[in-house]
Amino acid sequence: MTSSIPSTLSLDMRPERRLIGSYGSFRHVDFHISVAPRQVSTKADRSPLSIALVVDRSGSMQGDKMSIARMAALAVLDKLGDDDVVASVVFDDHIDVLQEAAPASPEVKARLRAELSRIEARGRTALHEAWLTGCRLVAPDSAQTSRLTRTFLLTDGLANVGLTDAEQIAAQAGEVRANAGIGTSTFGIGLDYDEGLLGPMAVAGGGQFHHLRTPMEITTTFLGELGELLAVAARNVRLEIEATPGTSAELISPFWMNPLSDTSARWAVTLGDLLASEERDVVIRFGFLSQLEHAERRVRARLSWADDAGAHENVWQEVLFEYADHAARSAERVDPGVQRVVGIHHAERAQRRAIELSRAGQIDAARQLLQAVARRIAEYAGTDPRLLEALNALHTAEANLAQHGYAPVAAKEAYYASQLRTRGQRDLRKAPTGR
Repeated sequence: MTSSIPSTLSLDMRPERRLIGSYGSFRHVDFHISVAPRQVSTKADRSPLSIALVVDRSGSMQGDKMSIARMAALAVLDKLGDDDVVASVVFDDHIDVLQEAAPASPEVKARLRAELSRIEARGRTALHEAWLTGCRLVAPDSAQTSRLTRTFLLTDGLANVGLTDAEQIAAQAGEVRANAGIGTSTFGIGLDYDEGLLGPMAVAGGGQFHHLRTPMEITTTFLGELGELLAVAARNVRLEIEATPGTSAELISPFWMNPLSDTSARWAVTLGDLLASEERDVVIRFGFLSQLEHAERRVRARLSWADDAGAHENVWQEVLFEYADHAARSAERVDPGVQRVVGIHHAERAQRRAIELSRAGQIDAARQLLQAVARRIAEYAGTDPRLLEALNALHTAEANLAQHGYAPVAAKEAYYASQLRTRGQRDLRKAPTGR
């Protein structure tokens, strides 16, 4: 069976420069991750799934949204087999468990279809507790380590009951992913949901964030996400990083990074589940403190992941950064490929942050951020078409802010597009192309 063949993941550490100043320096490293091509699993040999469907039924979901959300849940249900597990939760300011976690047998599917048909929109949005309830329902036991587990959260509104702080909720999504192996994918529909919550939840939870422009995109995107789960080659992929004590690390790319120690320079970046032939770039800015007595600093990294053949780790790779005088640093050639990736990821991060600032009414701060990042990229963009494209996007965003601020529809689409580009993910709102 192809599912028993271990997946092969490669890691390439690519620093922009290796020489640093004795007074302290910052240097970027692009960690390029790639998954080797392999035969995509079929229903006969794929890993079993555990899926929790968590659907908003607050008052704003009435009409087409609620009707199509039911259809999407049923469409996902139809794709699951007896080896898969399904659970379902609906929520407003109250949470109802429609289906405890159970094998997706014909009997369970029939019962859940009947429960879904009775859902009516009402009330407010206890988003956090509903999501957590879904995760609890599908939490794996020790015998289910090979099962791919994911919570699908669909909402059109803001978290306004219970815990509402976006940073705290995203941190919990990261903890649930790390400790229980449960991924979170979020589906925001319309113009009222908070992308500043759903985006980070999916990033921390190792899943995907989806901006749905119309109710009809619910079913297509639900099924697209499920289809990608069926083709996962490597689960719970994690980039582990260690550096010389005293080194700082700032994540530029839209992934989730946690310190592994309070006293040493060790971190882990959550990459989620990867398909065969996928690639990811993770850009991290390392800070090296002023320290004359040491001639070098080290950064090393490896990947860890799981598949049906078990748990795997790469061998450690390392990059050596050396202290040098000003003349040597000025003469050092910058890697243009790394500089391109670094510039693009900085530009995308600036746009996402500007959207958040604009939403909070801080238009001037958003414009100043876009201008500052554009000036920095312009210093080295040269004739590189990708960097010039990123510069143009920054200038356009700043001009739009100067005129009228980010309109909700433009902000959500821009945020979503940025996530797709820098996380290497696909727009699943379109009809599948047979991948």
